[in-house]
Order: sequence, then C-alpha cells, then structure tokens
Amino acid sequence: MVNMHKRPFLPVLTGTIVVLLLLPLQFAGERPMLLLERLFAGGGYFQIAAIAIFAAVLEYNMLQPERSGRWRRISWSLFSAVFFIQLILGIAVDRIFLMTGELHLPVPALIISGPLYRGELSVMTLIFLSAVLLSGPAWCSQYCYFGAIDSAFAGKSSSSQPVRNRLALKNSFLFLSIAVALLLRIAGAGQTTALITGVVTGVAGLAIITVISRGQGKMIHCTVWCPVGTLVSYLKNINPFRMKIEESCTSCMRCTSVCRYDALRREDIANRKPGLTCTLCGDCLTTCKFSSITYRFPGLEPSTARKLYVTVTVVIFSLVLAMARI
Repeated sequence: MVNMHKRPFLPVLTGTIVVLLLLPLQFAGERPMLLLERLFAGGGYFQIAAIAIFAAVLEYNMLQPERSGRWRRISWSLFSAVFFIQLILGIAVDRIFLMTGELHLPVPALIISGPLYRGELSVMTLIFLSAVLLSGPAWCSQYCYFGAIDSAFAGKSSSSQPVRNRLALKNSFLFLSIAVALLLRIAGAGQTTALITGVVTGVAGLAIITVISRGQGKMIHCTVWCPVGTLVSYLKNINPFRMKIEESCTSCMRCTSVCRYDALRREDIANRKPGLTCTLCGDCLTTCKFSSITYRFPGLEPSTARKLYVTVTVVIFSLVLAMARI
C-alpha cells in the first residue's frame, strides 16, 4: 500500500510531468489545442492545472491495488464522457469544440481504416501509436472512448466461459476493416459511401456492446470485434511492460472472475502469463491470495515496475484527456 505521507513525490511528480508536457500546447500552432484556451484567453492554463491535479489524485489512488480498478473505471468513464460531450457540442453548438474544426466519425476502427482510405495519417492514429509504444495495451483499458462503454455494459464480474474461436474472429474482423478501407480507396468511393460504412461499423459495435458484452460479462467489443483492439494485442509487445503469473500460483482461477478481457483462461494460468487480450489493467491483482500476478519491466523489481507502469499510463491518460476531441 502506498503511504501518501511517506511517498508524496509520486503523485506530485506525475502532476509536474503533466504540466510540463501540456504547457507547449499553449503555444503550438495558430489554433489553440486546449479547449478552454479557445473559449477565453488564458483558459488553457486553468485546464492544464485542473488536469495536473486530477493526474496526481489518480496516480495516488491507482498505486493502491485495492483502489486501482475503481479509479481506472472512473478516469476511463470521465474521458469517454468528455470526448462525447465535446463531440455533441461540436455538432450542435459550435465547431470550436472539434479539434480541427472538421467532423470525423468517432468509430475506433477508423483509426486503422480512416488513414488507409484517405491515404494519410490522422491525429488520432498518431496518438494511438504513441500510446501503444509507451504504455503497451493500456489503450484498451484506459484511453479508448468506446472501451469505457463496453466496460460499463460488461459489468464488474466476468463469465468463466471462454469466448469460442476468439482468435479467428479477431483476425477476421481486422482483415475485413483493412480490406474494406482499401477497396473503398481503390474504387474511388466518395465521402458519403465512406460515411455510411463508418456508421454501420459503429452501430454494429454498439449492438455488440449492449447485447453480447452485457450478456456474457466480458468486453466482447474490445476483445473480439474491434480491429484496433486486435492490432493492440499484436503491437503491445513493442512495449517493455509485461505481466507474469508466478510459480506460487495455485490455479484457483479466482482471477478469471474479474478479467473481462478473457485473458486468464486455464491455459493462460498454466503458461504462467495472461493471454493475448490482456491489457495490463491490473484488476486481477487483488483477487490473488498469494500475490502471484506481478508486473514486469527489465531491470526493475515487480513492485517498482507496477509503479512505473501506473505513472506512465496516468501521464498518457492526462495528455489524451486534454486532447479528447475529434
């Protein structure tokens, strides 16, 4: 357990890093990137201060395993709410609430298929790749606006029944999203056709969330349907953070009951490492009587590795929250 009086430097350090990283946004480009700066002069400084304070509070609570799951869901829900509220305001009130002033569909699959269709990278794609490089699979448990909705519908407990043919389904949906985007580009399809395709993809994802994820108690949208989630599953190994199941594990399977990412199957426990869809969320840590599930980082003790992982994810979350706009 983290003692705030003995170790205040961790939350304070995180808040300070967030301030230093956000300050350049006050001076970047002709169009302010921070929303409050767009609304009134100097507002960006208030936004930076508010986000930095929240980052310090989040860091303090995330460092404590018994609080981590609850605060991860709080911060994730906050990000999703901020993102979609600004999107609605950008559509209904003023385009000043949109990052570029132009509307793009907030469908996660478009992070992949959008650049393939347009033939150019987007801001969201660059943010996504940077997040995966620095924090591995945390995109799927901390930063994705659709993921927070999937998490809410999946509930707090998970079904022990594994998803059948998961890998085949994941790969098929990833291939399909890439193929459709390339076909639209090759065929010279217009914006209307691309828009309809994106809408269909988004509606299908929401249907999976509200029906299948809710029914199975697992995040089916994130772990099976979402092409970005599949891409994260493969790209996450470029990041040095890992999670390991120690030999002290008794295979009691208690951790399986809280893993909504279907990453702690019986074969995963036997292999002593979480499965492909693990997002390093850490919800499983407090269920283990023998503390057999640990974070790993080259050259660091497991406890230190977890502190570093929490700090990195909180800092990135804060940056994403500051730019949570289409």
